[in-house]
Amino acid sequence: MKLQTTRFGEIEVPDETLIEMPGGMVGFPLETRFAWLPHPSAEHIVWLQSVSSPAIAFPLFNAARVDGDYPDVPMADIAKLAGVEFDDVETLALLVVLSASPAAPATVNLMAPIVVNSTTRQGAQVVLTQTRFTTATFDRKPAQAGAEAP
Repeated sequence: MKLQTTRFGEIEVPDETLIEMPGGMVGFPLETRFAWLPHPSAEHIVWLQSVSSPAIAFPLFNAARVDGDYPDVPMADIAKLAGVEFDDVETLALLVVLSASPAAPATVNLMAPIVVNSTTRQGAQVVLTQTRFTTATFDRKPAQAGAEAP
């Protein structure tokens, strides 16, 4: 599929990189289909590029690399809350939205992660109400085991 984007220009994306998010993203409920694009120079960052809106793209960071004891809610509970079906919790990837600008430290939104079933490519953003986390200054820790999203 060819996509015209404002950030990446015209790109060709394979169907197997498409993520369906029936509930959209927080603040963007009508954006339900996204292309999964690896960041060209940062291996732990990916982009969710809207299929229908060229200007909408979200940078995401693998939550397994966030410093601290995150998430403090079990992955199975997060997926169930988000409505993402799964047979094996190992197929779930948890990502957080990254916000960065040259004038301020980068932050990640730890209160509203995105969970994706890497097998079915179904995902959802969920707001965690039973967590001690909110938005935090970006910090990384070594990679841990877990599913890689498509």
